[in-house]
Amino acid sequence: MSSVGKAKFFIGMAVGAVVGGGLTLTDRQTREEMKEWGKYLADLAKDPDQLKSTTMELVNRAKSTAEQVNEDVNFIREKVDSLKELTPEVKSLVSETKGTFLPDQGQDTSVTNESATR
Repeated sequence: MSSVGKAKFFIGMAVGAVVGGGLTLTDRQTREEMKEWGKYLADLAKDPDQLKSTTMELVNRAKSTAEQVNEDVNFIREKVDSLKELTPEVKSLVSETKGTFLPDQGQDTSVTNESATR
């Protein structure tokens, strides 16, 4: 992409953002919320200590959330691995049970075919 093409792209993006932002401000509730948000940001800018503590709180929340997600993923991974190990055992148990209660259907057909050819 040429530099002229890039410039047009970013100009178009900026114009779109301005138009979109202007349209959303036609709603009274949105204007009020943006006004409150602006006051909050102005207050944060005036008090660097509050900005720092708010930022640290958000960072700590993000870290905590990431750790919790990591623990959840590891738990699910362990359960999936245990199910993978358990599946062959369950298949074997079902086959044995089927053989016990339904002797005609539970037997290996290769054994019955060999005995029939003798």
